[in-house]
Amino acid sequence: MGEMFAGRYELVDQIGEGGMGSVWRVHDHKSRRLVAAKLLRQSDAGSLLRFMREQGMRIEHSHVVTPLGWAGEDGRVIFTMPLIDGGSISDLIKDHGALPYPLVAELMRQMLDGLDACHSAGIVHRDIKPANILLEATGMGVPSAWITDFGIAVSVDAPRLTSNEMVLGTPGYMSPEQAKGDDPDPRQDLYSAGMMGIHMLTGVRPGNTTRTRRDDLPPRPADVPDSLWNVLVALADPVASRRPANARDAMSWLLLPENAWHDAAARNIPDRLPPMESSGDFVQLHAGAAARALDGFTDSSAAPQTLIDGAPVPQRRKVKTWMAAPACLLAALVAGFALWQPWGAGDGAYDANHASTGGTCYFSDAGSVATTSSGKQLTCTYQDDGSYIWQKAD
Repeated sequence: MGEMFAGRYELVDQIGEGGMGSVWRVHDHKSRRLVAAKLLRQSDAGSLLRFMREQGMRIEHSHVVTPLGWAGEDGRVIFTMPLIDGGSISDLIKDHGALPYPLVAELMRQMLDGLDACHSAGIVHRDIKPANILLEATGMGVPSAWITDFGIAVSVDAPRLTSNEMVLGTPGYMSPEQAKGDDPDPRQDLYSAGMMGIHMLTGVRPGNTTRTRRDDLPPRPADVPDSLWNVLVALADPVASRRPANARDAMSWLLLPENAWHDAAARNIPDRLPPMESSGDFVQLHAGAAARALDGFTDSSAAPQTLIDGAPVPQRRKVKTWMAAPACLLAALVAGFALWQPWGAGDGAYDANHASTGGTCYFSDAGSVATTSSGKQLTCTYQDDGSYIWQKAD
């Protein structure tokens, strides 16, 4: 603290830890403002390459943190970025537990919008999780989320810095194919976003084991609309081919009126919203996003992606800007009908009646009670290692 780096950056205080370095609040004496700065923790060649690659990933977008500059001194490297001073979504969950669905829908829209920009630039983040989504201190204003920490991000056509045997990412949020060491794919970020959205809605952190079942989820909160819950489950599908084709497709399903931020506030849902007021400008705020979600749609040469069994994701086709409002209404009606349909009836639902003491259960069964063939009652219980097992009910 108080150290001057490269004759320009004064370290004020440490505000966090990143994957490859510590994060500081820094006074930039040249620009005369406070900025955030990441200081490299290790100096091996691989870490330095990733550090510099992160600095080079400049995506100009309202929900992506863009590096400002960098400097090196005495074997150490620092790079700076705008200071986002409202903490992270991880902090928000720690302080408030499960978040109300209008807030989750708004944060998911913004995060998917930022991911769409990343993926359009050919970049896969590979570490989407609550700690890597920062929030502005908007007070009573509309929340504003920023994707940060591109330390292990990679361009889809860039050389790999690790072998397939070395897995990078965060257990629980990492997709099954990423955990196996598969090549980077934007759908891996979609899986992470889905798991993160479910974490925000339920307050239940994903376990460290790799999910193999679509129904391996915590209980759905009672007030969550089908449209929001179903798109999160689709994003978090363990099978990559069953996820939405891209972030923009997924975001378009979150533009339904029932997920609108201003509508939620108008209906006074619920009092546990953090202190943020509705701007009343949902149409103005998201008209551009709605138009982008519908504009430029082109038929894919691949087999149609399905968001829900039997319900195809709307295919991209050209629309004019003046048609955006009626087109959005039509999309909402179609999406509402599609999202009404039940999830994968034949997807191997777990039969709790086959429970046995010490046997494996799933995070979707947490807290439920099963009766064995001998009449013993068991409860699905969370374990410290992130697994769930059946134990004797109290």
